[in-house]
Amino acid sequence: MFGSQATEQDAREFWNQKEKEKGGTVGFYTFATFLGRSNDKTVSLGGLIYTIDDTVYFEDFEKDSWFAKFFARKNTYEKTEFSFLVKNVAEVKIVSKNSAYSCVSGYLEDTNTKPFSKIMSILFQSAVQIRLKRGGSLFFDIMRSKDFINALKRT
Repeated sequence: MFGSQATEQDAREFWNQKEKEKGGTVGFYTFATFLGRSNDKTVSLGGLIYTIDDTVYFEDFEKDSWFAKFFARKNTYEKTEFSFLVKNVAEVKIVSKNSAYSCVSGYLEDTNTKPFSKIMSILFQSAVQIRLKRGGSLFFDIMRSKDFINALKRT
């Protein structure tokens, strides 16, 4: 019981700090893996994606495992954080993870991805594509992808 209360308190403090930093109220949050940007490189960074007012934020966290500490060379962790305004989003859709990686690698134009169908969900993993009005797309594997998309529609 004590551990659970401490975790809840830590989470509350974390989100209170984010709201102070960003100057707004958290509307939605979930775990996500940032797969990459179109015509860039695959990054696969695990972290949080969340909304505060009319802005979407993503931030990763340092991987902390005993195995990595024991066998890995000393790598300096570089935090990844970025954000974008919801009004700058041209389109959000669920696509196959394969097409997301093809876009990130530059083999497929981000305007040529096809929406993910129910039949595809039996055979393939999905990803969320966020196409920006200024050009380019961001690709994520989002834990609660449908809830995330609905949260964007409400902002």
